[in-house]
Amino acid sequence: MEKYRTVGEFEKQESVMIIWPRSAYATKTLNNDVVSTQVVQAIIDEVKVIICCFDNDVQKRAKSVLDSEGVDTSLIEFLIFPSRIVYPRDFGAEVMISDKGNRARVDFRFDMYGYYKEDDELSKLLYGFSKFHAESVGIENTRYCDLISEGGDHEFNGKGIMMAIRETEVDKRNSNKSLAQVEKDLKEAFNLDQIIWLPQCSYDDDYSYNGPIPSADGLISSYRAASANGHIDEICRFVSEDTILIAYISDEEARDSKLHSLNKERLDKAYKAVKSAKNFDGQPFKILKMPVPEPIYININPDDDAYGHWHEAKEEMNGLFLDGTSFPEDVINVLPAISYCNFLIVNNVVVAQKYYEEGMLKLIKEKDEEALAILKSAFPNHKIVQVNPLALNLYGGGIHCHTRNVPSAI
Repeated sequence: MEKYRTVGEFEKQESVMIIWPRSAYATKTLNNDVVSTQVVQAIIDEVKVIICCFDNDVQKRAKSVLDSEGVDTSLIEFLIFPSRIVYPRDFGAEVMISDKGNRARVDFRFDMYGYYKEDDELSKLLYGFSKFHAESVGIENTRYCDLISEGGDHEFNGKGIMMAIRETEVDKRNSNKSLAQVEKDLKEAFNLDQIIWLPQCSYDDDYSYNGPIPSADGLISSYRAASANGHIDEICRFVSEDTILIAYISDEEARDSKLHSLNKERLDKAYKAVKSAKNFDGQPFKILKMPVPEPIYININPDDDAYGHWHEAKEEMNGLFLDGTSFPEDVINVLPAISYCNFLIVNNVVVAQKYYEEGMLKLIKEKDEEALAILKSAFPNHKIVQVNPLALNLYGGGIHCHTRNVPSAI
């Protein structure tokens, strides 16, 4: 009998898939193509790059943009799949390897991050993406799991340990099952010895349509741009088999910002969970604290591509958020899904997120630099490439979400 295991992202990777955005611009000034291009440029010398496009028109645009930036597109495999969601991390092929060098994908149910039902057309379409992705890289073996789940909430150390958000996996996705049942199913699917449960996701990454959130002026009048509704890769990552990197907010930050205060409550509980966990050898994990970016609020307009889901949600929810407040009219002030934890590890490169642009607060630049220093300490032998993902963040995820790695069969 072959024994399969999950692979740490810091292990050898064979390919990385990106879903190219359908629209070149998230807003009139924030360019999606720039983000995707910079990610490709960062990884193309490290791994086979696969770019999935909604249709031939998007593929032509992607090739044109990449060619104009000097990228050798002959090295890239282009595929067509009509996904308007650009996050293959969540519904792409989640691949395990066996002690004999074979690979298999784990098949989960899918309900569009808890926003739709499983029988919704988009849910059904994206459920099929995992099989499509796996077959495109020559993987046909499948391990089925009767849970609704997404890859962005699965973190592995390659030694039989997984981290995930308890509220997401149980309450939000599989409320008909107990924690014990969900844990049993995940352990069987991934051949795990242990699951480290963080109680909740970040406040920023909670359900988009709960209602208004704290604004830059301290009032409760802004909104989440979009969210994955509870993923661990926004706040906590394995950077090696015995080291965990976790988002952290200081007491001073929490005193100065209501948004930071709300996040700190959750992140402190998460830190307690990883602090008390033991590694495969019975020893505590090494823990690195990563800052949380300073909030950057953006106004989006009805004619912006990033506004699209608001049109749909407003109609489906009869104009009311879950808290009973009304959807805003016209321009919406939103907080993108910003994070320093949503980085991609690809062999000898780490593609990280940064946010500072000329004219922004100095503190944003300082936090970018702090995040870079922490990643350099976590990956002393890697090249760290920082990309500004703000356009991408408006859709509810970041660079890690935008990519899906397939491990080498070794």
